Amino acid sequence: MPVTPSAEQAAPSSRVRQGKRQFGLPAAGSGLRSVTKMRIILAGCLIACPLSLLLAMEHMTHIELGNMLAAWIAMGFILLAPLSHWCARLVALRSVQELNVLCEEMKSGNLTPFSTLPPEPSGKDPLQTLRHNMFWIGHIIDSRQKALNGAMRNLNAAQAQMVESIEYASLIQSAFLPEERMLETLFADHFLLWEQRDAVGGDAYWVKETPDGFFVAVVDCTGHGVPGAFMTLIVHSLFERLDVQSMQRDPAGVLAAMNRAIKRALAQDRENPLSDDGMDCAMLFVDTARSMLHFSGARSSLVIRDASGDVREVKGDRRGAGYVRTPDTYAFANHALVVEPGARYYMLTDGLVDQVGGDKGLPFGRARFREFVATHGQESMAQQKLLLQKAFREYLGREARRDDMTVLGCMMQAG
Repeated sequence: MPVTPSAEQAAPSSRVRQGKRQFGLPAAGSGLRSVTKMRIILAGCLIACPLSLLLAMEHMTHIELGNMLAAWIAMGFILLAPLSHWCARLVALRSVQELNVLCEEMKSGNLTPFSTLPPEPSGKDPLQTLRHNMFWIGHIIDSRQKALNGAMRNLNAAQAQMVESIEYASLIQSAFLPEERMLETLFADHFLLWEQRDAVGGDAYWVKETPDGFFVAVVDCTGHGVPGAFMTLIVHSLFERLDVQSMQRDPAGVLAAMNRAIKRALAQDRENPLSDDGMDCAMLFVDTARSMLHFSGARSSLVIRDASGDVREVKGDRRGAGYVRTPDTYAFANHALVVEPGARYYMLTDGLVDQVGGDKGLPFGRARFREFVATHGQESMAQQKLLLQKAFREYLGREARRDDMTVLGCMMQAG
């Protein structure tokens, strides 16, 4: 849609004329139009010159007239180049140069000359009209550039506020998680690899001591980023409300209670649930008095490397906790295991095994993780963490991170 200048914009102003003088541009309508200039030049060539010759013939002899014509022709050859350049500049080149100055200003990003529009050209001279249209183009670019700069300032301010809020949310999420020093007191050796894809995420871990031992869980909540972080806070709060003292040696009972609690908290026990969120969880109860382990998993497994280097996987149930498709009455399975001297135990979320990468763009996979444990499981836990991070980065390559990642490796205290 063509843009029509308002009456205020069309009115001449001293600022416009001053801006034009600064950049070598005359005010619109100043000077003669190109067509008028050409008419004057042609009139001089076609009328004034022959008339002057006729007047001179009345007072000169034939020889004098011939000499004058010869001199005229010679002077014409001599002055042809400068006169043609002068005529071209007079008619068109000056206006073209003015337009080039405008283009150079526009190209350099200086849109000051275009902040206010000049008046409409008085005639229909094409070069004057072209110059006016060039000012219109610059004025539109200037207006949109100012609007874009304002929008960018608002966007940067909103982004800075969002980043500040997310960074503070990350501190809050970290404060909800158990201190790693607590893990140091519970295990003979351990490593914890907790890496969120974003500043905050949906992975978490939970530890709770009881008179006969302690619970430890690795949790993968629905989503990542801010939604996932909200879920971790909800899940942690629900964990803390449970009477886990009555559930010692029964991690399956804890998962069943969490399944019901999440459904109630997120209104997923209604006929028309508002969401379908929950958690995958690998949970151990370490019975320190009897040197026993009790494992239960909601779509999560326990990987064990024994002292001889053999690796096996204890799989959990195929249902997560809290999801709509998991019934309120669903009973998770418990797996009782004897603590083996020298054995290493690993619980992890799917952010590691589901990450694609490598030459073929395939997931990292559980088989590759078990192979890593078989190859490097004899190393110290701290060294295993470094080697796993390196192996993950190399496998990731140029692929983007897909999810949060948590891996807990541990050795049990001697009974």
